[in-house]
Amino acid sequence: MFQFNKILFVFFISVITLANSTNLFAHEQKQAKGKVTVENTWARATFALAQTGAVYLSIENQSKNHIKLLSVSVDSSVASEAQLHETLMQDEMMLMREAEDGFEIPVGSSLEFLPGGKHIMLLGLEKPLLAGEKFVLSLKFENNKVMRVPIEVKDAR
Repeated sequence: MFQFNKILFVFFISVITLANSTNLFAHEQKQAKGKVTVENTWARATFALAQTGAVYLSIENQSKNHIKLLSVSVDSSVASEAQLHETLMQDEMMLMREAEDGFEIPVGSSLEFLPGGKHIMLLGLEKPLLAGEKFVLSLKFENNKVMRVPIEVKDAR
């Protein structure tokens, strides 16, 4: 078991080193594709046995067209699934549900994923999300457009 954990650790460090050397994780957390920008990207650090995690970010649409975020994904080394979620109040209870139809982002507006509101759920975590670690999240929009954004894991704010 110790040998397997050591191999996994070395593999993980190698992946992070390679990612940093290819500038996969830019220092500035803002990416643009056309006039759509993604900012304030982060994931909440989890405890050791957590099976789920949460990612937060904001998407600003300064393009000439409405856009629709359809889905999100991460590499299977991070989690088995990623979903768009929203938090709703129903019968005096806060409920979380998957936004299966995605989210529309009108021209000139922003879509905010924040704690207690809309968020991206990571299901089936392969390991805990530790502060300082990084991974890539893929945002899938209508018309088969995909933005890959770096996510840094941070302690709860």
